[in-house]
Amino acid sequence: MSNFSYFKECAKKVLSIPSHDESGDDELVLYLKALMTEFGFKTQIQPVGHSIDRLSKRQSNLIGFSSDTLVDRSTRRGVMFVNPLDVTCGSVAAQWTLTQGNPFASVVDENRIVGAGAIQGKLDFLCRIFGASELPRRSHKTPIYLVGTCASQFGMLGSKYLVESLSVNPKSVYTFSPTQLLQTNQSPGQLVFQVEIDAAGKERDSKGYNRCVEIVTTGLSLDLAQKDHASNSFDLLMNLLLDATDAGFDFQWGSLSVKGAEGAIPDLAKVKIYLTTFQFEDFKLFIKNQLNQGNLDRTFRVEYANASDSGASFIPQQLVEVVLRLDYEWKQFIEKLNLSPNSSFDQPLSQGSITRVQMNSPGKISLSFELRLMPNHSLANVEKEWKEIVSKAASNYSQLHFQLMKNYSIMGAVSEFVLSSKNINYLNDAGLFVKAKFPTSIVGLGSMNAHPKGPNEQVSWDELEKAIHFYQDLIFAMSG
Repeated sequence: MSNFSYFKECAKKVLSIPSHDESGDDELVLYLKALMTEFGFKTQIQPVGHSIDRLSKRQSNLIGFSSDTLVDRSTRRGVMFVNPLDVTCGSVAAQWTLTQGNPFASVVDENRIVGAGAIQGKLDFLCRIFGASELPRRSHKTPIYLVGTCASQFGMLGSKYLVESLSVNPKSVYTFSPTQLLQTNQSPGQLVFQVEIDAAGKERDSKGYNRCVEIVTTGLSLDLAQKDHASNSFDLLMNLLLDATDAGFDFQWGSLSVKGAEGAIPDLAKVKIYLTTFQFEDFKLFIKNQLNQGNLDRTFRVEYANASDSGASFIPQQLVEVVLRLDYEWKQFIEKLNLSPNSSFDQPLSQGSITRVQMNSPGKISLSFELRLMPNHSLANVEKEWKEIVSKAASNYSQLHFQLMKNYSIMGAVSEFVLSSKNINYLNDAGLFVKAKFPTSIVGLGSMNAHPKGPNEQVSWDELEKAIHFYQDLIFAMSG
């Protein structure tokens, strides 16, 4: 095995290279390609095109071959180890306190390394590379393929492209989840829906709503499977506004936005509302009391102002009602799914949330609904039921135009046998390989207890060194 001090240098570099939705992963792919070439691997960069608006066009898969790069599409040969190279780090950089607000600062000390991707797959891939570093210089019967994929946060786009292209046609696959290096053979599925709602008109400031309040809510973003440890900014904001309505305040909504990374709890929500002058001072006192009682001063930022002279555009009241109704229906829908929990998983319940709200104008709004569900549920049935719920809601608002689209779906992987260790409720690409009839196992560095996709993501050097030795033993056993 190569020198561990050299691994530490590479680990710091890998975490310091951004590979999120806005940056793409091309820079990281080039760095890892050079490292794999140094160890004697033959490499191939596979550009992955797409038409997703919020995703950088700089997306590529990286494929390393331990021996012959010739792939016979009719004969499966070799063992593939595949990892995601992209990461998510939330919308609130200030929560990365250990890296001074920069998720890609890659801070290290004698015990650990901190940075976005520490336990999301980037460092696990590096451990696999170092574990296999001596393989290309040794005689082995079975080829080993080390593959880093792009855009895992967007429907496992890179892995899907890899499967469809047949650039690698292995006998078996080892994919990634933070399993503490325990092998599992089941994974959850995921469905992502987008509901677009269009109101024909918009209301103007004709009723004296000339006092403006802007509220920004900060939550804590974690993977959907870590819902109980996260803080949902959308829920926090809606609860405050519903409490204000219950207290008798009458206001109009001017704007609403919610930001969250794919597959994670939303951590940033903003709203602009308008009140009449006679309510304004009472509302300010109400907000002050609510925030003091809940110790929420750091969670909410509230600014007060007068409306502009030209008047304000309001979100139609029915549109606001629909957003709240669909949020309620979504939560009820998930509760219904959880009447059949799956005890073979570390977290046996399906989880989901509204993860994004975007307004193109006061009369048009787009909602993203994400669901992490147990593999015993049928994707087709879940999709059908949710479409029926949205259709029923739409029938009660004939003035609004509804459009429901499925952004993507990934089926959960189900094994015919269950190992002693618990399966991990963490989204990965195992379902794609199982669907393509590749024997697939799931194993990886890290633990869900370390809160992947959350601020200050970190892993110890001891865990990393253990992972390198683990992969060295596994890879040499698989290579024959």
